[in-house]
Amino acid sequence: MSIAPTQDTATLAANFINYTARHVFLTGKAGTGKTTFLHNIIKKTHKRAAIVAPTGIAAINAGGSTIHSMFQLPFGAFVPKVVPGTKLPDNVYYNTPSTLSKHLGMTRQKRNLIEGLELLIIDEVSMLRADLLDAIDFVLRSVRRNPASFGGLQLLFIGDLYQLSPVVKNNEVELLSQFYQSFFFFDALCLKDNPPVYIELEHIYRQSDPVFINLLNHLRNNQVSQQDTDLLSSYYRQNYEPSAEDNSIILTTHNAKADQLNNKKLAELTSKSYSYKSKIKDDFPESAYPLEAVLQLKKGAQVMFVKNDISGEKRYFNGKIGRISALGDDFIEVSLDDSGNKVLLERYEWLNIRYTSNKYTGEIEEEVLGSFLQFPIKLAWAITVHKSQGLTFDKAVIDIGQAFAPGQIYVALSRLRSLDGLVLTSLLNPRGLAVDQHVTYFARTKELQERIDVQLQNSAVDFLRRSILEAYDLNSLDRIVYEHAFTYNKDISHSAKQKFQVWADDLKDEVLGLKKHADKFLIQLNNILADAGNCDFLFLEQRVCAAENYFVPKLKLLSELIFSHIEVVKQQKQVKEYLRELIDLEQPFYTQWQQMLKANTMLKARNNGCELDRAEIEALYGLKERAEKMRKALSLETEELDMDAKTKRDAIVTRLKKQKKIKEKEHKITTREQSLVLYKAGKTIAEIAAERKLSVSTIQNHLCYYIANGTIDVAELVAADILSKLLSAIDELKSSKMADIKLAVPEADYADIKLVLASIRPISE
Repeated sequence: MSIAPTQDTATLAANFINYTARHVFLTGKAGTGKTTFLHNIIKKTHKRAAIVAPTGIAAINAGGSTIHSMFQLPFGAFVPKVVPGTKLPDNVYYNTPSTLSKHLGMTRQKRNLIEGLELLIIDEVSMLRADLLDAIDFVLRSVRRNPASFGGLQLLFIGDLYQLSPVVKNNEVELLSQFYQSFFFFDALCLKDNPPVYIELEHIYRQSDPVFINLLNHLRNNQVSQQDTDLLSSYYRQNYEPSAEDNSIILTTHNAKADQLNNKKLAELTSKSYSYKSKIKDDFPESAYPLEAVLQLKKGAQVMFVKNDISGEKRYFNGKIGRISALGDDFIEVSLDDSGNKVLLERYEWLNIRYTSNKYTGEIEEEVLGSFLQFPIKLAWAITVHKSQGLTFDKAVIDIGQAFAPGQIYVALSRLRSLDGLVLTSLLNPRGLAVDQHVTYFARTKELQERIDVQLQNSAVDFLRRSILEAYDLNSLDRIVYEHAFTYNKDISHSAKQKFQVWADDLKDEVLGLKKHADKFLIQLNNILADAGNCDFLFLEQRVCAAENYFVPKLKLLSELIFSHIEVVKQQKQVKEYLRELIDLEQPFYTQWQQMLKANTMLKARNNGCELDRAEIEALYGLKERAEKMRKALSLETEELDMDAKTKRDAIVTRLKKQKKIKEKEHKITTREQSLVLYKAGKTIAEIAAERKLSVSTIQNHLCYYIANGTIDVAELVAADILSKLLSAIDELKSSKMADIKLAVPEADYADIKLVLASIRPISE
């Protein structure tokens, strides 16, 4: 982990991502390489990462998924807190933390994915609303069971705030204005105490003319002078229409106008029209289509490439203008007029992905949900400013007299390589020149923050310190194993699992003994790291290496113990759910020794001045061997595998009959489910009991079931201070006897104790 005192901003940003836990806002003027940085960081970082974006098209272009899909968020506004006196209008659909928690019916795999993430990248963050970011923060803290900002997850925000801004409906403005200074992401409440490091890429790759660069800077910073206005006015050409040979594209502010111009120009061509239907496979939502579903073309049509040359020959780039020179039913040839070269196009495939956690290794992977296959071009006599984002033009005719959003003129002009290719067909609208004052104010925080290289050095030491301490903190592992042992509480005649209680108790004792040694080592670590600025890192490395050599083999041995137990359990009947519990039980052992290996590697890299990369970290984990163990464990063979053909057939018939009976009963709601419906409608336990003419204790038992399976959060029913005291008492007593717990926490009533006990162990049906 070599961190040089002076570095370019892209390297500084990458080091903040790889060697600290700080949130980062990476911005930069148009053409400074933000997209390139995104692709590089996702390729090289050693952290488990995922990319999300506010819209479907932005997500497809970034190679990620949408925010709403990733976090299963409902659409509409999010009210971060409701206090007495808050006026909430009736004509707005909104969610609160309470209502959102009831929507968090995530699958085990989705929860594993979110819990395993180390880095979340949000692209096109200029469009991200503050309330949506607060909703993300709430979901992450809930799912990861971590009260820290974003549940302890690091965030990388990428985007240019001077470009596309958040969209807030008129009826949402009054509601959200009660909670937010602005609707931009940086005014989210979750960032108030933990703001991101502000890093701006400064080298401009798109433009080189200093006069043009200065003009763009003035537009961007809301500092337009009369000289700038005069300069722009010199490019005004009233009623100008580009010739067929000009290769200019018209930039306008509204979709309808761009479509009208393109359709008019296409209709004027007398050549034969061809249609190319996109090939859409599986799940690819229409809102995320990168192109029209059907591409209408004629020979002579002006088109624009929407992707870089996929052959790697760099014959064209995203935004390059060309002209159709030949086409047929299944081929398109484009002439690159400036060079005289012609390109025979191949179809390009856009992928709709979602992130998933590999069930064998736990690594974050991409799962392809669907694809969109089409030639990577579109009609390009005209395009909207909005859709031009990220593109580069040599020539553009800009019609932005009707610019309606702050910064639109800057976005349009910044698409050009130079002023030589500029024509303005309308006088400038001052509203389009203005920049949102909130953005201007936030940009000033860059100058007010501590020197960025100093922040990096301090944050890197903090991150290393935290990584080492977390690696050898076995409290969470001890709690998980203890809670597992706590679940062997049924009569042996009703549970095959119960006969293995001695095994579970032995495992619990082994972990407790290991934790005691780890607690002593943590005291040593805290003493060594007490003054991290003057820490003897070489001595620390010696101690951590010794600890790794002691703890990792023991954790691996306990992991093997669980895998061996799984094979024994497989020989029993009716143990599928128990096998799943054992597989879940083994995962934290694997995670713990992963953390130890990674922390030691990070420390060695720091001492040796080396860089960390993904391949080196993944090699530590023995992913291939891990995958084989998990495949074997997950092959949940039952006695059915040994049946002869007739027995198997009979078993299948019996199963189908059973499924049919279940379906016939599905429309009947159980008494327990009736209580849940009333609870979700906002009624208290007492109100439900009164309405259903049942006892309060019966309703409590109903809700205990839903607390145990995760449908209801116990914190909704038990006061925070009582909940904290009860959890601490149960952990200290190592007992589930209500009388003992009541003695330890006399202010708690038995109903509270029952609810809390349900939250830490499964309950009998």
